[in-house]
Amino acid sequence: MKSVSIIAATISGNRGAEAMLTTTIGEIRQRYPDCRFNVFSYYPQQDRALNRDDKVAVYSATPLVIVTLLFPFSILFALFKLPLLNRLLGFFPAPLQALNQSDVLIDLAGVAFIDGREKFLPYNVLTLVPAFLLNTPVVKFSQALGPFKNPLNRILALATLKQCKQIFARGEGTHQHLQSLKFNNLFASPVADVAFRHQPDYNLSEESDRQVAELSTKLKAEQRPIIGICPSSVLAAKHNSEEADYTESLTQLCRQLLDRGYALLLFPNATRKQQGEKLRNNDLPVIQRISQQLAGNNGWANNLYAVDFDINTNGIKSLMSVCRIVLVSRFHAMIAALSAKQPVIVIGWSHKYKEVMDAFDLGELVYDFKQTQMAPILQSIVTIIDDDREVKNKLEQQLPGVIASSAQQFEYLFTHLD
Repeated sequence: MKSVSIIAATISGNRGAEAMLTTTIGEIRQRYPDCRFNVFSYYPQQDRALNRDDKVAVYSATPLVIVTLLFPFSILFALFKLPLLNRLLGFFPAPLQALNQSDVLIDLAGVAFIDGREKFLPYNVLTLVPAFLLNTPVVKFSQALGPFKNPLNRILALATLKQCKQIFARGEGTHQHLQSLKFNNLFASPVADVAFRHQPDYNLSEESDRQVAELSTKLKAEQRPIIGICPSSVLAAKHNSEEADYTESLTQLCRQLLDRGYALLLFPNATRKQQGEKLRNNDLPVIQRISQQLAGNNGWANNLYAVDFDINTNGIKSLMSVCRIVLVSRFHAMIAALSAKQPVIVIGWSHKYKEVMDAFDLGELVYDFKQTQMAPILQSIVTIIDDDREVKNKLEQQLPGVIASSAQQFEYLFTHLD
């Protein structure tokens, strides 16, 4: 029986991570129906509560657990594999035994080893070291890596990434960054994100199904064109005095759209409702702030819909499907829209958005969150709502190739596992 471990993705919290996780499990299960999965999660309690699949075990991979359990015990575990000591391996913690018995560890980090994100380097390294010590092959699925100009980042990336069995780059920029390090384990070409292969039946959780159904019913009865807007708590937190206030700019754009008679749906792609106002992997507070600022105009009351509950990838896709167009600041909300051949405009903070949109010949619809003017975005929305044939034709033409590109990482994995 095959056993696969997965790290750097969760069922709860960031729904992009959920989409990657559930897709990876679903795709592998197509080939190996009896495969068992070990998910090393940084939200273990929440994920265990949500997980409804008895062949998926959830273990903790919080920074504290990695430092105090997984890393030190993996060193001991490696030593105890020696003759005369290996009979004691059964006394080691279950996560170490699960990782040791796995055919592969799949790393689903969306981004890693990037200049400017040095505070995450310990996590980028230590999530993989236990597998290296246990001789469990590590495969990094499609993700953004680099640049590596910062000396510390470059040294740690070189030391860590060369030990992976295979690395898949998401986007030409990442592929070029990795080529500069001259790795032998870099896949020949960039591949599309795992989530492009997501299917509804890959779902592992049930969250707010009743609320999603009720909201969907209201949206389907709406006579006005619905514009979906997915804000990002990451961008809301990035604001400083020298940049445009992201939340305020987005609110102003919403006012202009409502004034034009459109209906709006504010929806998240990361939710941790129990965390209240905390923004870490939680877009709900941003949605609440925008809704509160718009609530003062009674004329808009029936035109504004907002998600205020935890919601999984299936629920998000269900709500998006009712929209004519979506404006998103979350990477995997963009992928969800593209996968559904739904017109999408992006307000982003990194080259990773444009790389994906360029694959659909839609790079001109990506805007930098630092800009102060919403007028070009408003014009793009209105233009596409008036006539979306060109955008939809590009989506129709390019999507099959993108989905096929994503499949390459699974084809490689199956060759390794067979």
